[in-house]
Amino acid sequence: MAKFVGRIEFPCTVELGRGLEGAITNVTQIGYVDGEAGKLVFSGYSIEDLYEHSSYEEVAYLLLFGKLPTRSELSAFEDKLRHSGNLPTPVMDLIASMPREAHPMNVLQSAVAALGCCDDGAQAVTRHVSDPAAALPVETDVAIRVLALTRTAAAAIARAREGKPMLQPDPELGFSANYLYMMSGERPDEMTGRMMEIALILQADHGMNTSTFTAMVTHSCLSDLYSTVAAAIGSLRGPLHGGAYEAALADLMSVGSPEKAGDWVERRMTAGRKIIGFGHRVYRTHDPRVGILKSHAEALCREKGLSALYETAVKVDEVVCAAMAAKGKKIFPNISFYSGLAYHALGFAGPLFPVIFAVARTAGWLARVLEYLPENRIFCPRAVYAGPSERRYVPIDER
Repeated sequence: MAKFVGRIEFPCTVELGRGLEGAITNVTQIGYVDGEAGKLVFSGYSIEDLYEHSSYEEVAYLLLFGKLPTRSELSAFEDKLRHSGNLPTPVMDLIASMPREAHPMNVLQSAVAALGCCDDGAQAVTRHVSDPAAALPVETDVAIRVLALTRTAAAAIARAREGKPMLQPDPELGFSANYLYMMSGERPDEMTGRMMEIALILQADHGMNTSTFTAMVTHSCLSDLYSTVAAAIGSLRGPLHGGAYEAALADLMSVGSPEKAGDWVERRMTAGRKIIGFGHRVYRTHDPRVGILKSHAEALCREKGLSALYETAVKVDEVVCAAMAAKGKKIFPNISFYSGLAYHALGFAGPLFPVIFAVARTAGWLARVLEYLPENRIFCPRAVYAGPSERRYVPIDER
C-alpha cells in the first residue's frame, strides 16, 4: 500500500499490483487455468482428454472457433493449413541473410513481421477502425495463414542455422509431422511425430500469460495479426518466459548422473541459486501438463538412448520436491523442466526450444485476440506517478 501526497494528489490510497498481478483484462471462453486444483481446460475440455484424443489441428480449431470440428470441418481446416504454409521467397531470403549465430527467436520475430508485408489481406482490421467486428471473417482467414506460416518459418530458421536448404511443407503430412519434416528433411516415425504433437497441444494456450497479454495489447490497437504475433514472440523470447526451457535443460545436463542429483541440488540450494524448471506463477499444485509430458518423454528418451538423462531428471524432481516439502513449501516442476528434455530427445538444439513454444502458442494468441475483437477496447492502464511534482528548468550552460 502506498499513498503519495504533494502537488500531484490522489484522492485515496493506491494499491499497486506489480506486474499487473491480480488485474482482470477481459472475459474469455477459450481456456482456463485452475492453479489451485491443477487443471487446464480449453473451452471446457480437459487437457488430458485433448492430448489423448485430438490432433494439434483439432485443438487449434477448438481454440479459434470455440467448438470441436466435425470431420468435414476438420478436413477443410487442415486443407487451408496445408495450402497456406509455403514461405514467400522474400521471407526465405530474409531468413537466409541472418547471421547463423543470431538467436532463432529474433529471426522468427523478424520473419513473421516480414510475412505481413507479403499478405494482401493482412491489413483487414486496420480498414475497419469504426467497426472492428466487421473484419472478423477476414481476420480469421488471415489467422489460419499466420498459424501455418509461423510454423514453416520456424522450421526454415532451424535449417538455415545449419546451412541447409529450406523446405516447404509436404502436402501429405499433418501440422506437427510437417514441422519435423521441414527441419530434418525426413518424415518422422510414429513415436517422434506423436511426441511433437503432444508438445504442441500442451502449449497451445495457457491463460493470460505474458506473451498472450502482449498479443492482446498489440492487437487492441487494431494492428495486423502478423505484427501481433511478432510482438508476442518478442515477449516469449525472454528468459522468464519461453527462454526457461533451454536453461532448465542446461541445469539438468550439469548434474552428471542420477546418483549425483542429491548433492547437486543441495549445493544449489545452499548457494541460494534457483533451480530452473521448478515453481509456477499460477499453479499451487502439480501442473497437469508435466505428468503427460514426463510419461511420453520417458519412452522417447529410452528410444533415443537418453535413459540416464531422463532418470537424472526424475531424481532431481524427487529431491527438489522433498526438500521443499520439508520446508513446508509446495514447489513442483513446471513444464519447462521436462519440455527441455523432450525437445533434446527430439533432436532440437537448445536455442530452438522457445521457437517450438512459439509455434504451439500461436493458436492461443490468435484465438484470444480474435475473441476480443468484436468488443475491442484499446488497453491503456495507468501508472502511479511518484516523481517530483515541480522542478525549475535550468538552462544547459548553468547545470
